[in-house]
Amino acid sequence: MTATKYKFILVSMCAGGLFILPILTGLLGTWLPALGYLPSIGARQVTMAPLLAVLSHPSSYSSIQATLSSALLATAAAFVISQWLCMQLYSSRSWSWIKRSIALLLAVPHLAFAIGFAFLISPSGWIMRLLSPGISGFDVPPDWLIINDSYALSLTLVLVLKEIPFFLLMSVAAIGSFDVTKTLHVAASLGYSRSQAWLKLVFVQMYPQLRLPLYAVLSYSLSVVDLSIILGPTAPPTFAVLINQWYSDANTDFRLLGAAGASLLLLLVIFLLAVIFAFEKLLSIVFKDWLVAGPMRTGQSYAASGQRVMAKFTVVAIWISTLLALLVLLIWSLTQQWRFPLALPSKWSLKYWQKSWQQLPEALFNTALVGFISALIAVAIVIALLHWQSQCNRSVGSSKLRSSQLLLWLIYLPMLVPQVSFLFGIQVLLVSLGLDGQLASLVWAHLIFVLPYCYLTLAEVFLKFDNRYLQQAIILSQSRWKSFWMIKISMLFKPIAFSFAISFSVSVSQYLPTLYVAGGRINTITTETVALASGGDDRISASFALWQFWLPLLVFGAAIAIPQLFFRQRKGL
Repeated sequence: MTATKYKFILVSMCAGGLFILPILTGLLGTWLPALGYLPSIGARQVTMAPLLAVLSHPSSYSSIQATLSSALLATAAAFVISQWLCMQLYSSRSWSWIKRSIALLLAVPHLAFAIGFAFLISPSGWIMRLLSPGISGFDVPPDWLIINDSYALSLTLVLVLKEIPFFLLMSVAAIGSFDVTKTLHVAASLGYSRSQAWLKLVFVQMYPQLRLPLYAVLSYSLSVVDLSIILGPTAPPTFAVLINQWYSDANTDFRLLGAAGASLLLLLVIFLLAVIFAFEKLLSIVFKDWLVAGPMRTGQSYAASGQRVMAKFTVVAIWISTLLALLVLLIWSLTQQWRFPLALPSKWSLKYWQKSWQQLPEALFNTALVGFISALIAVAIVIALLHWQSQCNRSVGSSKLRSSQLLLWLIYLPMLVPQVSFLFGIQVLLVSLGLDGQLASLVWAHLIFVLPYCYLTLAEVFLKFDNRYLQQAIILSQSRWKSFWMIKISMLFKPIAFSFAISFSVSVSQYLPTLYVAGGRINTITTETVALASGGDDRISASFALWQFWLPLLVFGAAIAIPQLFFRQRKGL
């Protein structure tokens, strides 16, 4: 084993320990209360009573049912639609446009989009106002349960619309790992239709790289809290929201109930991931003969053309829904009087922007500070990991090391484990150490969730860097560090800036880590927005939601502009 490989394994273990050990500690701090042991509230007897209480609670069954239906449907729909879009639009002009614009869709936080989408589709929302009274015939809002419906359909729809761009981003990275164009050309020469070639030759090579993102989206959909508060059912809520309510109850005995519920949610996630993995193996056996059966004759050229049109329409629909959600947020934030069924407000005012500004500066500053520090640390750690990984891969040829795969699983672990399942344990640990409510603790908590996204967005381009540039620079300068900073980092500055922007956006969106670790002492845009949207004035909540979108957008703009400014005289960069 080479020294480079030893160094990479050491760096991987250190990075993994920095983030994985706290998660394991948090899980332990949740499992013990789930078994009735929480000395801080006087519970010192190990018992199964909390778990049995969760199972017998009148809201548990309905909550789990709503959670399962929304999460499974949203994950499956988003994954299938994203892969269908890849199959239909790859190598077209639309595909080039998707790759260039996907960052803007990812820049829109889930929460801001959810609030705007609620303003859009609710019975008194903008769409109904545009249709009334001429088309719909309504002079007053209809009594329809669209938002917070018992089947969680509105929550499911928002999850689908927000996870499709994420799957597309992961698919772009997977497609870049092999020559898809040549594969499709060879398949076409052998008589395969595009759909057959994609499913038999392309998707089967992409899926191993999409497995972890698929698992992460399913785990997120099962445990999301902020979106469920805004759009999900309320009586009872989704299971993650119910667990959060138990944690927040004034009666400390409900802490045990919350810990037991969080443990059951983790078991549910593990069970579903195991079922999906087993289903993958079953499909690989069932369709083994089909994969090698050769091309099938089909006369579906017109159908294929129609599907491409539908795929383009789907992409446009996602963009239009996002833009309309942001636009209606802007309209509501400038509204003084807007009676149904008027299409636009009858009176406009900046009054509610002024009101929001009275409580905005502190939350805005905290959000920007925590986001900047956590994103900066994440980028630094990821660059170190990827540099050692690239050196290690080069030293052993093109084969992937087992340690690299282990590192990938460790990095994905915070995305696979439901936040509510271990954050309570981390909160208990921080309180016992007197570190709760500290800025450093909050940055560290955000960093746990920021790091995976930073790695995912930067890994592909960093590992594909042609190290011959670096080797030549080392020969000329006789300095490894000088060559690394002036050549490799300079040439990769644009993707690094983009990764920083993604990391910052992820930090801005964190709700539960801020809620549990900050202890109410450090407010952010996200925590304030959820509080306002769940019971405040719509106009003020709209302005806060816009700030939650504009802050990452400014960072994305800077990530695009700064490299162009610095390297305006160096076209190659």
